[in-house]
Order: sequence, then C-alpha cells, then structure tokens
Amino acid sequence: MKARADWVVTSSVGIDIVRHLHAQGEPIIWGPDRHLGKYIARETGADMLLWQGSCLVHNEFKATELLQLKAEYPEAKVLVHPESPDSVVALADVVGSTSKLLQSTYEMDADTFIVATDLGILHEMQKRSPNKRFLAAPTAGESASCKSCAFCPWMAMNGLKGIEQCLTNNSGEVLMTPELAAAARKPLQRMLDFAESQKQRVAASGDIVQDRALFANVGAA
Repeated sequence: MKARADWVVTSSVGIDIVRHLHAQGEPIIWGPDRHLGKYIARETGADMLLWQGSCLVHNEFKATELLQLKAEYPEAKVLVHPESPDSVVALADVVGSTSKLLQSTYEMDADTFIVATDLGILHEMQKRSPNKRFLAAPTAGESASCKSCAFCPWMAMNGLKGIEQCLTNNSGEVLMTPELAAAARKPLQRMLDFAESQKQRVAASGDIVQDRALFANVGAA
C-alpha cells in the first residue's frame, strides 16, 4: 500500500499535510480509516474521497454509553482519538493522536479523564500522573462480555522477548524487492521532508531525556 501511495501520514501530522495539499488544489483519496479521514476533512475543509476502513479498536466506542459515563463523572475531561466515530468525537474535550492525548493528561487542569483509545496507553498516563484518575471509555452495552474492550490483539503481540530477538538475532526479517522498498520509502520521505519544512524536528540523538522535547508535535498514531 505504501508503494502505491503519494503520502503516508500519521494522525499527529495528517491535518497539516492535508491542509497543505488542499491549499494547492490537490484532490485527495484517503485511506484506510474513514473516521480519521472525516475528522481531517472537517478540520481542513478538504473534499476527500474516503476509503471505508476503520480501526477495530476505535470504531467500537459508543456515544450513548460515553454520555452515561460522563453523567457519572461530570468533572472528567474526555480524550478521544480521531479514528473514533463522529458521535464520540463530538463529545470530546480533546481530539488528537496518542501522543497529544498523553500530553493533555499532564497539561490540563483536571483530575479525572475518560480516555477513548487503546487501553494500553492508560498505564503510561497513570505513570506520568499518579494522582489523577483515568477511565476507559466504553465500547459496548451492559450485556456485552466487557464494558470497555478497547484492546488491539495485534499491537499486543509486540513483546520484549520478540524485540530482543529482533535486535540480537535479526529475526523476523521482512524481505522485499529493492524496487518495492524504494517505492514504499518515497511517501514516507515526503512526510519527513514536510515535517522538516514546517520546523517539526524529527531527528533524534538517541537519548530519551534529551530528545523528549523534539516530539511535541510528532508522535504515535
């Protein structure tokens, strides 16, 4: 798919890139997530043809149940990833990428947050703000097997053991032709070049503490 694309974007930089393309009068075919595409189209005014895909985690958030949880915790701020349905995004206090949502938890003057994205981020939020409360946004009704099932099984397949084996033994190598690799790199490089042109620094020294400030506007999807 990357080899067939003109641009590859993340949710943290997608709005800026689409706004740039829209200003140049470029027609846009967006894929794969229709919810993220609709959100960006609304924010930028761009006329975009949307591929009808969705994230299996974010697509399951339910506005009706979220309203009930908000009523139970009226002081809570609602953080929503833009790959969620429109009805859920409309209830958000903050909409953004995972990195933006995480940043909001320690910058906002609130003690309780309802979080509509993968449950895996709650651990990091709690670690950075141990005195605050984080509630998982609901994905299902009372009769479901779980009230909030925002869990990606494929992301969960990533583990320390597998990463160690990859780094030490070069295991899990993905083979492709040089031509395919070169074609897939082009849209990625366009994104990096665009970020550089917008003064969004993407280079890192490798020191986590030193580099933390570089990624205020560039982060995980």
